[in-house]
Amino acid sequence: MSSENSDQLKRSRSDSNQESDSLSAALASESIKKLKESIGQAIYGQEDLVTEALCCLFGGGHLLMTGAPGLAKTTLVRVFASSLGLKFGRVQFTPDLLPSDIVGSEILNVDASGRRSFEFSKGPVFTNLLLADEINRASPRTQSALLESMQEKAATIGGQRYVLPSPFLVFATQNPFESEGTFPLPEAQLDRFLIHSIVPYPSAQAEKQMLEAHSSNQLLADKIESSESLSVMSEDILKKIMVRTKQIPIEDSILNAIADLVRMTRPSDPSCPPQFKNHIWYGAGPRAGMSLVTACKSFAMIHQSESIRWAHVRRMAKPVLRHRIKLAAHALRDGITEDSLIDSLLDRIQAEKGNLALGLE
Repeated sequence: MSSENSDQLKRSRSDSNQESDSLSAALASESIKKLKESIGQAIYGQEDLVTEALCCLFGGGHLLMTGAPGLAKTTLVRVFASSLGLKFGRVQFTPDLLPSDIVGSEILNVDASGRRSFEFSKGPVFTNLLLADEINRASPRTQSALLESMQEKAATIGGQRYVLPSPFLVFATQNPFESEGTFPLPEAQLDRFLIHSIVPYPSAQAEKQMLEAHSSNQLLADKIESSESLSVMSEDILKKIMVRTKQIPIEDSILNAIADLVRMTRPSDPSCPPQFKNHIWYGAGPRAGMSLVTACKSFAMIHQSESIRWAHVRRMAKPVLRHRIKLAAHALRDGITEDSLIDSLLDRIQAEKGNLALGLE
């Protein structure tokens, strides 16, 4: 066989392998549809939260959920794990929780001969989907135990590095109404969350649906156990969707708009509007722009879009940026919030770019 024929055969095999590893748009769309339907059977009136959680799932990022108790935050994580057939772990954060309670610790074992040895006992972080419940109740020391796991997808104990299962996602919750016995999350940890979702109360119609389902013992959330699997999407399909999500293209005009948006949140940057400079303590860092691109790709994947549009950027900007911007104390007094600031910056960019959003809404 000539070298030319050999090269052609190798390329043919490589193309064949890529085709077998790829996922068709039709199959991806059908899989996502089934997953959304499965989640919708248990979660009522939280469409935005479900969408943002799916963006984190397909983008391989972590989700921070802020809302009052009883708004299906914990149920959402349980339903996600069950619908995907993923390993599920839960940590209830409390002030006395230690880092070893999360990542694990080395235990001294003594065998029959009296020989001593250390054995690593894995903590709940060694799972696919970790629910960090009321994460702001733990001390900063314990909260920081998650930093390496969230960023590096690994944990270091006793000088030994242990790789976490793939995929690994942290879905954390926090209660915004309680301040006693809580510790605000460090900025470095907040930056590790791809999306920060604000969970509102459900609509009257959604709440009535919940009551009707509960009264007839049909509320799926009441029946799901963490060990029960109602898998509608295999892990293999999920990983292929995650790969396909990364491959969604983005035009230079949209990419430049995202870069401008992030830089405008920094009071020291010349592009920051003068009326906001005194209201911003610090703005979003470079990871914010990368996170916004990732979230927009996931949103485009969910809605079967072949590329990122300006409408996708507008939809995902607030969930991605709101926890990466710190306002000065007097900003709230002047009626400025993180979300209103982001809306103003988006409007400014759209006006400056002219026809950036034309036909893309």
